[in-house]
Amino acid sequence: MKKYIFFFFLLVSFNQVMKAQVKIGDDITTKADASSVLELQSTNKGLLISRLTNAQVNNIANPATGLLVFNTDLDALQVNTGTPAAPVWVSLVASGGTGAVALPVGTDAQRPASPVVGMLRYNTTSSLFETYNGSAWVTL
Repeated sequence: MKKYIFFFFLLVSFNQVMKAQVKIGDDITTKADASSVLELQSTNKGLLISRLTNAQVNNIANPATGLLVFNTDLDALQVNTGTPAAPVWVSLVASGGTGAVALPVGTDAQRPASPVVGMLRYNTTSSLFETYNGSAWVTL
């Protein structure tokens, strides 16, 4: 009889929807923020993400939209804002020691699908900088 009760509870537990949040860090006594799936908390450590060369980034098979990597050739965080089938890698931060900021680069066809006012990018089709003014891309 104990065997049947055990299997009953085992089956019931598999039918329950599992929801979980994970908090990793120094203070695990407090819960993870309700809006997060994963929370990292520390007073003296950071998050280290994958570090790849430009060739390695471009060789990722079907990179998820939102995938984040650090491109060691560009010294920049990059995120795929495209789709897995047609990735568009956008640099979020650039250092390089030159005091410069890396802008997103792409062709006319690679413009963001839902641009917002003030976006700035380098258009490789026209070889010009352009900004979105709310209704159209305007060259600078």
